[in-house]
Amino acid sequence: MEKIKLIAIDIDGTLADDKGNISDANLSAISLATKLGIKVILATGRLQPYAMKMFTQKQIQNFNLEKMDGIYSHGAYAHLKGYKTVLRKFSFFDLELILYALSSHNILENAVFLTVDSAYVINRNDEIQHEDAYIDSDNELKIKSSISYAKINNKDYRPIILNNIKDIFNIGDIISIEVYNQLYTNQESYDDILNTLHTELDNYYKIYIPSSNNKLVLSPLNTSKIYGLNYISKLYNVHVNEILSIGNDTNDIELLASTGYSVAVKNSAYGTLRAARCVCTHTNNQNAIANIIYKAIKGKRI
Repeated sequence: MEKIKLIAIDIDGTLADDKGNISDANLSAISLATKLGIKVILATGRLQPYAMKMFTQKQIQNFNLEKMDGIYSHGAYAHLKGYKTVLRKFSFFDLELILYALSSHNILENAVFLTVDSAYVINRNDEIQHEDAYIDSDNELKIKSSISYAKINNKDYRPIILNNIKDIFNIGDIISIEVYNQLYTNQESYDDILNTLHTELDNYYKIYIPSSNNKLVLSPLNTSKIYGLNYISKLYNVHVNEILSIGNDTNDIELLASTGYSVAVKNSAYGTLRAARCVCTHTNNQNAIANIIYKAIKGKRI
């Protein structure tokens, strides 16, 4: 495995355990690979700010994670040397079509709109639970901000509330839209509507259904982790055959099938296990990343 020059690692279900925790053992293995001259990047469906929240502050400092390069939002943008480059985004026409579809099925309020660093929801009825934001002040008085945040079931996000649907076109490049079957507490589930929406939009957008099966993730056509990886690898001057990719879910299939070396963790989705060139004997709850990296460094079978 002397040819490996870059390792691309998925986070959820791969680097992180089932509780969403990331072990120091895995990060120590990544640190060792980096010291040996191997580039290591993250390849995740998350936004970079929310991905960083999965690490403890101590881990971020000890392992210098804020400077770690990566592919985010399923490959829609790259974070390289502190700069974010959008690779795929929805056009004005895309947004009009999606908004029309969501409104037609009365599920617009169940959508989370994502830019490279923020999440947004639309509120047309003033009934959703929210929390106010306050501006820091030198005195003891709290200054209320015009921004409010929605309280949604997915605690990974703290979405900003938009009260006007037209504001969607003014928040910057939208790179992903997540439509949930149940976004708020005490809300009825919209599983049937999600199935219908999937059928209607499948030919126009890249749609990913995570293993949790609680949402549709809409991305612009041709969005993929491998596309983002190709962008970064060219800047690193690394050939795709010199890359080791590691993942577990269906949004990792193209990535694992395309790189010279690839490993699926033991408890991966069926399609992912089929796509990978190797399958690890460890699960994500057993520090699979550390196991894979150490064996790759030693040149042993994974």
